Amino acid sequence: MSLPPATLPPEYLPLKRKLMGERKDEFASFRKEDVRLRLFEIVTFLFVWLGGATLTLFGASLSTLWLKVPLMALGIFLCGLALFVFFLEVHEGMHSLLFKNKLLNDLVSFLFCLPLFMSLTGAVILHLRHHRYLGEKGDPDEYRFYAKTKLGLMLLYYGRMFIAPTIYIFLIPVLGYRHATSRQRRRIFLEFAVMLIFYFIIFSHIPLMTLLFIWLIPSFVAGFLVGLWGLAQHAFTNASDPLLASRSIHASPLVSFCFINQNYHFEHHLFPEVPSYHLKKVYEVTWGQLPYALYSDSYIGFLREFIRLSFKLEDKPIGYTEIIGW
Repeated sequence: MSLPPATLPPEYLPLKRKLMGERKDEFASFRKEDVRLRLFEIVTFLFVWLGGATLTLFGASLSTLWLKVPLMALGIFLCGLALFVFFLEVHEGMHSLLFKNKLLNDLVSFLFCLPLFMSLTGAVILHLRHHRYLGEKGDPDEYRFYAKTKLGLMLLYYGRMFIAPTIYIFLIPVLGYRHATSRQRRRIFLEFAVMLIFYFIIFSHIPLMTLLFIWLIPSFVAGFLVGLWGLAQHAFTNASDPLLASRSIHASPLVSFCFINQNYHFEHHLFPEVPSYHLKKVYEVTWGQLPYALYSDSYIGFLREFIRLSFKLEDKPIGYTEIIGW
């Protein structure tokens, strides 16, 4: 079963048509999938994980503490970064953008879910609801509907960075199951059967300490990056305005590469059919046409402002900037 494309909230359609204007052919080129770019991403971060794992295990074998600790810390971070990118590749797969062949798209998406302990079908169901009901009651990622006070909202935001990715491992299949069709429910059970077999084989044949250093501890690094990525997209936004409902991070080329261009999240919500490696092109074409938008120059800059507002219990858009009039 191929993964369905995301739908847009109705209020996004006029904005999308306006931004496209007479450049429909150019936007059609943005929608084209480039398997070479996709494979370059995947191979690069597979080697990042392998390099991180090698560095970590080499550091663990040393007896000199001043060399052991930094080598292991760097190796664990690289493994975590790779796992984070695997998650971002799954996100592409949720939109059927990982590969043009739907069977290959689904299969590779599922394989990337295995080291993340994540239910692919459950995640697809919830993520596409997030796109369809962005900022509304049906949006599972809108934290304002879960918090009764501003303090509660801030605590949920901090939880999103530090503990939510771990909790989501258990919540995604449960919440996804509630909204799933009968066929999707069967698929969730089938996925978990395969996942349990995979974990049994891995934990039976590889020493626990090795798995701890190259997979389980790095998973918490990946979880923090997933939480930061999600927080920067939709925390302190204005969901009632399509232009202010999501935020892009205009990061450095290196950070954009490590986020496989999914830091351009406003552009992703407007054009979810565009592969992530073309999102910067969408940004370059559309940014100057916007009257206003939300953005930050870096994730550190966003975090700095996020911490400042959260301590003041102020829930207002971060990074509001006026660009031009319509």
